Amino acid sequence: PRLVTAWGIEPDMVMGHSLGEYGALVAAGGMPLGDALVAVAARGDAMTRLALGDNGLMAAVFGPLDDVNRIVEGVDGYVVVANVNSTKECVIGGETAGVKAATAALQAAGMKVIQLPVSHAFHTRIVEPAAAPLRDVLRGLGLKAPRVPVVANVDAQPYPTGPDAAEKMVEILGRQIGSPVQWVKGLNALYDAGCRVFVEMGPKRALYGMAEDVVGGREGVSVLFTNHPKTPDVVQVNRTLCG
Repeated sequence: PRLVTAWGIEPDMVMGHSLGEYGALVAAGGMPLGDALVAVAARGDAMTRLALGDNGLMAAVFGPLDDVNRIVEGVDGYVVVANVNSTKECVIGGETAGVKAATAALQAAGMKVIQLPVSHAFHTRIVEPAAAPLRDVLRGLGLKAPRVPVVANVDAQPYPTGPDAAEKMVEILGRQIGSPVQWVKGLNALYDAGCRVFVEMGPKRALYGMAEDVVGGREGVSVLFTNHPKTPDVVQVNRTLCG
């Protein structure tokens, strides 16, 4: 983002996926980079310190989102769609038994399911206890109302502005730990607000694929990415600038 901004290209709105929400807040002036580094370290530390009887599981699912939701809702045990990434790819998470039961049901429906190598079931109620220590750290940092709208993962709504914005931001970032990432709703919120050029700022192009799926086919929309694992950096950035 700093490089693109140096060329005079400023975002009208920003959004970050899971941990990437902190990068979005930095790009929007919601917190200094140094404070964001402290925050993400505290976030990771708070979650990895959780010693639970069941840390839970997460699994990537490749199939129609509506069908995944229907099957997951019908499974016994605690399991939710933790990352609502696109109309045909998501991540489920929850208690071990619930995720295993959902995995079997989804595979029986013909979907591809891949268990993810994570320490806990992130973005589920299993890691909600990590929110309190994270909020304590966030309250000591330099949070302030973003200068451009930041669409939040928890509800696809813009971060608050006004004199009490900092405390509301602390609450949102605390909730984000145990709440599903509403990425599809967020992309639609950006589109509904008038966004037509979507640019992924980051490694590889996973978010590009999600955006292409959700909004890429709509009239007037361009979806771009700044990094590609098989393209030299300068070449790819220049291609993005052309776009």
